[in-house]
Amino acid sequence: MVKIIEKPQNLKILEITQKYPKQSVTVDVTERDKYGFPVNGKVLLHASAINLMVDKIKYTQGDLYTFYTGSIDEDAE
Repeated sequence: MVKIIEKPQNLKILEITQKYPKQSVTVDVTERDKYGFPVNGKVLLHASAINLMVDKIKYTQGDLYTFYTGSIDEDAE
C-alpha cells in the first residue's frame, strides 16, 4: 500500500532513511549540495516496494528523488 503524506516535513535525507526504514520513498527535494545530490526534502510518498508507487509518482510534481532506504544486499537474502 502506498501512503501519501498530506503535510510533509522538511527532513535531511539521513533522517528520512531512519524514519522510513526499508521503504521506497519519493521526496520533493528542498536543498541540494554543491554536487547536485539531495540533502533535504519532504517525503510525499512511501511504500514497501517501488512498484507500488509507480502510478502515483507519474502524477506527482516537483524536484523528485525516489530511493530505497534499506540495504539492497541485506533485503535480497
